[in-house]
Amino acid sequence: MHTFTLRDDTLESGFYSLSKQLPSPVIDYTLQVPLHRGSGEIRGLPLEEGLFLRYTQLLFNEDTEIIRASRQSDGKLLFAICYLLTPGSLKLVRHFTRAVLPCTQPGNTFLYSNTTRLAVQVPEGIPSQAIELLFSREWLYAQFPDMEEQLKYLESCLEQETPSGILTSKTLPVDEQLIREIKSELDKPRCNGLALRARILLLLTSTIGHWPGRPISRQPVRKSWHIQTIRQVEHRLVQSLEDMLPSQKQLAREFAMSESTLKRHFKAVYGKTIYDYYLEKKMELAKWLLQEKKISVSETAYMLGYEKVSAFISMFKKYHKVLPGSLK
Repeated sequence: MHTFTLRDDTLESGFYSLSKQLPSPVIDYTLQVPLHRGSGEIRGLPLEEGLFLRYTQLLFNEDTEIIRASRQSDGKLLFAICYLLTPGSLKLVRHFTRAVLPCTQPGNTFLYSNTTRLAVQVPEGIPSQAIELLFSREWLYAQFPDMEEQLKYLESCLEQETPSGILTSKTLPVDEQLIREIKSELDKPRCNGLALRARILLLLTSTIGHWPGRPISRQPVRKSWHIQTIRQVEHRLVQSLEDMLPSQKQLAREFAMSESTLKRHFKAVYGKTIYDYYLEKKMELAKWLLQEKKISVSETAYMLGYEKVSAFISMFKKYHKVLPGSLK
């Protein structure tokens, strides 16, 4: 197995250290994988101060491990979210136990920081594609001031609560279209930077928002079993955005919890009732369909499970304070 080691002390340092180890020169922020290593390329894209994108499309001709060492003492705190486009094309390796965690679910998403060591293995002969967003703590908090409590909680999880230094989640259906659009933009000879940035901000807002936030009480909801179960409930809600909201009785039965336990733990993790959370996501999706996809009001209403367009218009106006037709 061939091993590369990189350290993200700055947004671009890992990119250039990999260039030296392949070895491959950086030409227009692009690294071509040498023929003796395999094929493909890694592109870097500095989008703005504090935000850097890595787009990898590669195939190694031998098993390869990429180790991301923890930052040096004087290194800047950085966070990263990786969207794996080819499930099963890499494996996460825990630092202490060296246990291998295969990434086999469709649409894997990983959140981590450069405070701890992280290793991934890319098997020989398997094409791997990923979009990786690296950002500084300052940029993150400046862009999402309304999510400060959520960000602080995620930051504490990465530094203290996960021995592997990484949080994993399945990409949500509402995010998959955004990821496809970002990939399509990156595949163009010359991408539209403004369009790319807009989609990235929408994607980050959704990705960060669906991870469990800081609990509002000291109940044992932070235990991994509760968090994982409530996260599955949240995924179930998001998957139902184009249909009707499942009843709490149905959800409780589906996830083997009492209704009171379900309601209590869901609000402790997400800070909202199940209905309020579901409505928020549904109205955000409606706004995105109208603004970004240019879908008509009536078609949007039917796509989101409303039998009457008037009912959708009334709810949209109540939530967003504007008529949906004004967004066209």
